[in-house]
Amino acid sequence: MQKITLLLLLMLVPLFSSSIDKKINSKKRELSSKKIEYNKMDKKLSTIAKKIIDAKAERSKLDKKLDSLEKNIKQDQGKFNELSSKKKALDIELSNLSREIEDKREEFISLVTDKFSMALVLEELKKPTKESIMMQEAYGLYEKENHKEIEKLKDDIEVLRVKEEHFVNRQEEIKGAIANYEKERVEYQEKKSKKIKIIKELARDKAIYKKRFDHIRDSKRSLQRKLAKLQIIKQEEQEYRKERNRDKTERVRSSHRSKSVKTASYRGKKTISPMKGSRLIKKFGTYIDPIYKFKIFNKSITLKAPYKGSKVRSVLGGKVVFAENSGGMLGKVVIISHPNKIHTIYAKLSRLAPGIYVGKRLSKGSVIGKVNKSLMFEVTKNNKHMNPLKLIKL
Repeated sequence: MQKITLLLLLMLVPLFSSSIDKKINSKKRELSSKKIEYNKMDKKLSTIAKKIIDAKAERSKLDKKLDSLEKNIKQDQGKFNELSSKKKALDIELSNLSREIEDKREEFISLVTDKFSMALVLEELKKPTKESIMMQEAYGLYEKENHKEIEKLKDDIEVLRVKEEHFVNRQEEIKGAIANYEKERVEYQEKKSKKIKIIKELARDKAIYKKRFDHIRDSKRSLQRKLAKLQIIKQEEQEYRKERNRDKTERVRSSHRSKSVKTASYRGKKTISPMKGSRLIKKFGTYIDPIYKFKIFNKSITLKAPYKGSKVRSVLGGKVVFAENSGGMLGKVVIISHPNKIHTIYAKLSRLAPGIYVGKRLSKGSVIGKVNKSLMFEVTKNNKHMNPLKLIKL
């Protein structure tokens, strides 16, 4: 029975190697595709970022232009209000002057009616008296002076009307300037609104592409880690196969010349067993095959499960760096990286626990999966194999 098992194991090694090679090639193709996609997305993000910078610079220019327009409108509005106040005062002055002219005219008519009417009548009748002659002369002087005052008032009114016309013209000019500024303000405000909309759209696009970019980057990193672990597994498998082939031909004689395997030392405290109630059925280190009598170095230990579906736990806190179905005799495999360059490998898992994935951080004792019959448990430190029993307590 042991002979058949060993032969079957030797037959499965090439199949496992082929499976690893296929996975490595597949991961390389995926990684190459991800790199191309990553570069495209990186370029797209750079383009969007430049567009956002340009749009913000344009918006800044528009803000400055709008500020300038607001300032001009405010200044011209102040000038317009000042002219309106002056025009109002001017209108009052014009009204007062017009009223003063009317008052002088009425006063003159009243004076003529009351005091000069008789003298004028006698003058008309050619019957002047001494008094009427004096009144006539006084009337002439008064009429002349009154006319002079009225003419002066008219001149003042004309000056004021010219000034008023100037104010009105300036008001119209300022109103026109304000209207133009307000029109420009509307146009620039519309441009600014469009720029803000563009910036928001670009920011939304940037967020979408950033999310895709991060996803691609994480996928790329995950693929790189998987590829690295597959390369490690392939290297170990090749060493294992070489050792098997060498030991198979050398048999018992070669056992005395067998190359010693360097192992890592460990002086730390022991931790929990990866499987409660388990029993050691295969030890770590060199042993002689009972059938073929050749020396074999076993890099792991095998633990017998107390029952079907026994839970497997992480012996230390760490991060999952490999978790998938490796196929063949190893079944599902989980590799966890721990502090001090320690890695623990759990093979022959029948199923993985929910939430176990590459990058997942685990605490000591976290369930990583289940086994049906046995667990193959391996430990490395500083890239050298280590006796797992130096790390765990059974």
